[in-house]
Amino acid sequence: MDQYPDVVVITGAGRGLGKETAFQYAALGIPTLCISKTENALLTAHEINKSWGHSEGMVMDISDLTIAEKSIRKWADSASNKKIGVVLTAAVLGSPGGIIEADLQEWLKTYQTNVLGNLAVLKGLLPTMLEVRYGRIVFLAGGGAAYGYPLFSGYACSKVAIVREVENLHMELKSKGDFLCTCLAPGAMETDMLQQVRAAGAEVRTTVDISQPVSFILEFMKTSDCGFSGRFVHTRDEWSKYLQPNSAEVEGEKWLLRRIES
Repeated sequence: MDQYPDVVVITGAGRGLGKETAFQYAALGIPTLCISKTENALLTAHEINKSWGHSEGMVMDISDLTIAEKSIRKWADSASNKKIGVVLTAAVLGSPGGIIEADLQEWLKTYQTNVLGNLAVLKGLLPTMLEVRYGRIVFLAGGGAAYGYPLFSGYACSKVAIVREVENLHMELKSKGDFLCTCLAPGAMETDMLQQVRAAGAEVRTTVDISQPVSFILEFMKTSDCGFSGRFVHTRDEWSKYLQPNSAEVEGEKWLLRRIES
């Protein structure tokens, strides 16, 4: 039977997709841990506790990898809710531009948050998840993960790394219990980050309502079976049929980031 985790941990919960996801879980009565670099995480948790139910806020710079992993590990050790879902939305856009003129120190900051910071949070949770033999994990890709995007090349490259990170994670976890993980391209949402992208000169042809990626996350998080664990999925893909009970593995190479082979 499909059911939600006992608690959902959300990075980047102070604004945008992370905040909206936290609100939707709260409306379903599911406890959340809201994490962000600023006190917005505390404000999100406060709004949830005032309107719906139980939420905790944690102000933390996840790019400080040691602190992030240790802090989340301490929280997981003391948490009474053991079946954990994780939604890793935290990201920084970094400076615009391609590789030729790149400031690699700026790229380092982007990778430190987008790739390693979110992974540090997950690493802090994994001992508990492995002990319980359960986990639902959503990373975010998009922004050039499936195509060239030299306008924000550092950001795009960090998102490609996340796609492969998820595929490897799936391969490691699939024999260790009831684990599902995926990498979602949420589409261009009307967020602060999209405003920064437009300000840098990008043409944004289509946008999605924030409810679309939230709907995906909610459905994925409660499924007991999934044909695209370890895969890279766009919110506009026809993914729903692969969330049905006993759904088969996705055909061929669909939703994998691979070279074309003869």
